[in-house]
Amino acid sequence: MRIAEPGPRETAGSHAAPLSLALIGPIWPYRGGIAQYNTSLKRALGPRVARLVAISFKRQYPRWLYPGQSDVERDTDGQREPDAYYLLDPLSPLSWKRTVDMVAASGCTCVIFHWWTPFWAPVFALIARQLRKRGIRVVFLGHNLADHDAGRTKARLANRLLSSADAYIVHSTEQAAAIGALRPDAPVLHRLHPVYDRFPAPRGLLPKRGRLEVLFFGFIRPYKGLNVLLEALESMADDGVFLTVVGECWDQADGKAIESSRQRLGTNLEVRLEYVDDAQAAEYFARADVVALPYLDATGSGVVALAYHYRTPVLATRVGGLKDAVVEGSTGWLVAPGSPADLAGTLGRITRESAAGLAQGIEDFVARNTWDALADDICGFVRQEVREHDGAPRPGEDDR
Repeated sequence: MRIAEPGPRETAGSHAAPLSLALIGPIWPYRGGIAQYNTSLKRALGPRVARLVAISFKRQYPRWLYPGQSDVERDTDGQREPDAYYLLDPLSPLSWKRTVDMVAASGCTCVIFHWWTPFWAPVFALIARQLRKRGIRVVFLGHNLADHDAGRTKARLANRLLSSADAYIVHSTEQAAAIGALRPDAPVLHRLHPVYDRFPAPRGLLPKRGRLEVLFFGFIRPYKGLNVLLEALESMADDGVFLTVVGECWDQADGKAIESSRQRLGTNLEVRLEYVDDAQAAEYFARADVVALPYLDATGSGVVALAYHYRTPVLATRVGGLKDAVVEGSTGWLVAPGSPADLAGTLGRITRESAAGLAQGIEDFVARNTWDALADDICGFVRQEVREHDGAPRPGEDDR
């Protein structure tokens, strides 16, 4: 594995050789962390390249596969992200072929795929192989190299399909090591997940309660360990600690655990089991003194990036990319995974004042981890490690 070092920062007016890139993954108005990420990345890359072809989905999942209310934002009035093609359909091989043809005809020399779910992995691997046959370099941007809830068979299949790329971008040391074990000679760009910068300012509609406000936010799935957090809160028996749970529940066991805890914790547990829009999310993050991520397994987390956007510290477990994204004593706290006792002990020591005292550390983290910085590094990575891999420009390069 060859870890790429940061190159010179790129700007729209840079004199470096121009790049023509394709970007494949969900884009707004699709919702969820990957779509939020890809939309921000698209907007940051656009001014930095000669051509950017952004391809999203006509349909992201069959309805039976997505247990949430919808995978598309509500109240968008039919709007879509400008300069994006909503083309891919998981059940339409014709759309896969059209994607290959569009990227090849555009003159792009490199395509970046967002890699996060086993459902899309076979299709992306097939498209990637077809593009490589046409001389186009392929980069997989790995959010989850294998699904969090995947068994060994699915994980092995994901690893096999991952070999369809020429290079990789990851956000954690753990993911970088996994790529290194799978593809020792492949170039890898390892950068932290940028902090989100396009969410609205809160209006201050939710007043703080008690001595400490804790927020659990996002899709509720077994690997996120909400049951561990609930057990920790019950064991504390501290009426001054309030927990708010906001997100769609994807598992019946989690739903039962939430209901059981609500009966025991009463008003100290506030539950909103639905997807909330950005304006509503802003209010919950603004009220929180700390955002809790008691995950049992993790690669990275957009919730951390969102918490830092609202300058809120994070209490997370020492797993996956969370170990990289949370700087203990500077941006938050780290505890052992699966340990209600460790969670309860740390929550007992955190005060509203100590949480507020991490403001400068979070501010410094935000300044270092911007979307512009990531876009600069990706452009440098593509140029140095991918496009110039064979020492010559690919046919069809845009010479503007």
